Amino acid sequence: MTIRAVTLLIFSLLTLENCFSEQFSKFFVDFFVDTKSQADKVAYPYFSNSNRTLVASGWQTINLKNKNRIVVICADSLESVAKEDNVDVTITNGAKLNGTRHVFSKQGKNWKLNNSRAITANEYTDKSFMEFLERFSTDVEYQKKTIIFPLPEKTIQVSADNKETQTASKLHMPRTWAPVGFIGQTTQICSFVQTGEDANNRRIITFENGVKSTSYNFISIRGNWFLIEIERYTK
Repeated sequence: MTIRAVTLLIFSLLTLENCFSEQFSKFFVDFFVDTKSQADKVAYPYFSNSNRTLVASGWQTINLKNKNRIVVICADSLESVAKEDNVDVTITNGAKLNGTRHVFSKQGKNWKLNNSRAITANEYTDKSFMEFLERFSTDVEYQKKTIIFPLPEKTIQVSADNKETQTASKLHMPRTWAPVGFIGQTTQICSFVQTGEDANNRRIITFENGVKSTSYNFISIRGNWFLIEIERYTK
């Protein structure tokens, strides 16, 4: 067998494995939407602070404030997260920056929750962006100043096999802009940003009733964050 043939075979096997491996973003959303199956998605013994759960029958369900609207922050994209074998996700109410850090790992082709622990604001990985996001969500004038207008909004059609195609677009201007907020009493923020990740972009992705709905794309320019694009997804 030639080197080229071997290379193609390895690439095919890796691609095949990736297709059959569980996508982390879907696993994560399903974990909180379908709480009845949570216990089967945990690696035992499971540690939460000083508590230990040995078997699935002792599992205590983890509930989000609003499982029908899950808000995720990631650097670049969720696809880049999926390339990792271990993912930390910090869930917080957004305002106080204290919350719970959950550690997930890939075990074979599936993901499992390994452990969880409470964290303080000092331990928060993405503190500067979260502080920006709080002001962005509560100060309308500041929000307009941190949007680069005209702001493009794309409509993305998602096929049954998850292929995405842009079908429409429009531009927002300051006079017609309707303020948006991500931090509220019924919504928690799920940060996928990893320790040491210094990318100058962030995506806020909302999942409505378990389905990816909207992506808000931010970029840092000279240390200041700006909203530069919106993507809305339809089936």
